[in-house]
Amino acid sequence: MSDTLIEEPIRPTVIDDTAAPAPAPVADPAEAQPAKPGDGGAPPRPARPRGAACLLAALALVALLAGAALGVYFLFWRYEPTARRHIPGDANIVLRLETADLALFGPVRRHFLPLLDEAPSGTSQRARIEAATGLDVLSDLREIVIASTDAASWVALVGGRIPKDRFVAGMEKVARDEGWAGLRREGDLLLLGPRAVIGQADDGTLVLGTDVEIVKAALPASDEWQRLDLPEQGPVTFALTSAAWSGAAGAVSAVLPRAGALFRRIDHASGTFTLGAEPALAMRLAPVSGDAAAALAADTQAFLGSLKLALALLPDVAGAGTAIEGAQAVAQGDRVELRAKWPHEGLDRACAELAQRARGARDAARDAGGAPRAAP
Repeated sequence: MSDTLIEEPIRPTVIDDTAAPAPAPVADPAEAQPAKPGDGGAPPRPARPRGAACLLAALALVALLAGAALGVYFLFWRYEPTARRHIPGDANIVLRLETADLALFGPVRRHFLPLLDEAPSGTSQRARIEAATGLDVLSDLREIVIASTDAASWVALVGGRIPKDRFVAGMEKVARDEGWAGLRREGDLLLLGPRAVIGQADDGTLVLGTDVEIVKAALPASDEWQRLDLPEQGPVTFALTSAAWSGAAGAVSAVLPRAGALFRRIDHASGTFTLGAEPALAMRLAPVSGDAAAALAADTQAFLGSLKLALALLPDVAGAGTAIEGAQAVAQGDRVELRAKWPHEGLDRACAELAQRARGARDAARDAGGAPRAAP
């Protein structure tokens, strides 16, 4: 039919007329030879190593991940220690705790952390504290420093990513809502009964003490901590000055004269307590001027031997008896190294007992203030 449309076949393009040549294999750089004179044409282009592109991509990925990690660190995790700056100038006993290590330690995680989530009024105490103060106890706290000037007045210094100028007022609200007994304000301080005072330093550090005087002494920042020889690394570190050893000697001399004489020969000491599956104590003792480390080490080991016999007749508190039984004191240069493995079970037992006491004290304060108790 004349009106039938006949479509002519599409003519192939130039590219379609000729089959595309197969890609030439990449030459091995070791086999590439320079062009010889008279061969004609341009010299062959050196082949680029195949691994170069992969290497550049890997380096770019590493740089990207490193940048992201640094960003998270500086924005969220970086913390400049502040608690030690608030150690009172006349402190002679200092203990420092890394809160991250404590939270991961089994006995603390099992016995203490549940206290924060118990909810007598429908909302956990941790949530109420965060709402009132802006502080998440588990993620924002980084360090706790406990210090004393005379073994009677104590202060706990808490550092971390803590909102400034908010904690005291926030905790007052929590305490009033829960009906805590003995609650009152004294200027910038919050008093919770006769032996609990809360303050906050200008840099955000929390100051919790047993009396108003030691809290006020800890609020200003200073460099007094540098004289204590307190180790800066470790889950638990501590330092005791000559005043602490002298005070301990005076306290025990009447009952344990041998211990009193030994303590008077120690000028100062510092050490670390390692947590984990196998807790261990490591302490360095500095003898007083004129006393040799070797002589002090021998007398310390002899005292530990006599102490084993005395502790065998008493209940093993927190595993101390087992730890002392295997303790060793040896001279290392001008110091005495004292090392002891601590039984994990003893620390678990001690944490359980302390947590139960804390729970009882909290419930007693609520009952005294008329607040409802948590269901057992």
